[in-house]
Amino acid sequence: SFLTPYIDKDKARNPLGFADTGGNADDNKSKRGRGILKPAGKAMGLLKPIFSYENKIQAQVLDVEDADAASARREIEDAVSQNDVVIYTYGLSPFSSEALGVLDEAGCSNYKKIELGLEWFLLGKEASAKRLELLKMTGQSSLPHVFIGGKHIGGLFTGTAEGGPGLAALKESGELQKMIEAASSREKESDE
Repeated sequence: SFLTPYIDKDKARNPLGFADTGGNADDNKSKRGRGILKPAGKAMGLLKPIFSYENKIQAQVLDVEDADAASARREIEDAVSQNDVVIYTYGLSPFSSEALGVLDEAGCSNYKKIELGLEWFLLGKEASAKRLELLKMTGQSSLPHVFIGGKHIGGLFTGTAEGGPGLAALKESGELQKMIEAASSREKESDE
């Protein structure tokens, strides 16, 4: 968690002590992708129309042109096709930090982290174009964006338009590890 350097690791994972930590109530341990971020992540879905609109306005204000958007899309497509796991983040986002932690805990050491900027309101023209293209490609207006094996799986809690559950739910169900292994196998097969 982004709080870990400042407070105890378990407290950082669940700063308000919510009971829904994904752990056993008897052992009082917390797991990544839980605590305060879970209800906050669910609330982000309510803000999607506002974020989508803001995303488009930001690109317009920064004068993102069609050529910028096309270049951003190519860069995204190249990163997704050339890497087993890709995650687009903001440096100051607790959701991005937790998503990286979930990937680390799942044993995914070969992900490609692409930080668009510290936070959405600090993006320049190029990063804003990428953010806009990610929205157009996935329908998701917030970060992080996670791709595994070339497939968008959503963010930390946000799923996909096709009904994918998001990174935390995939980890809890045991599917995340399988997806990472399948993506890694896909790359090895193409090398042979």
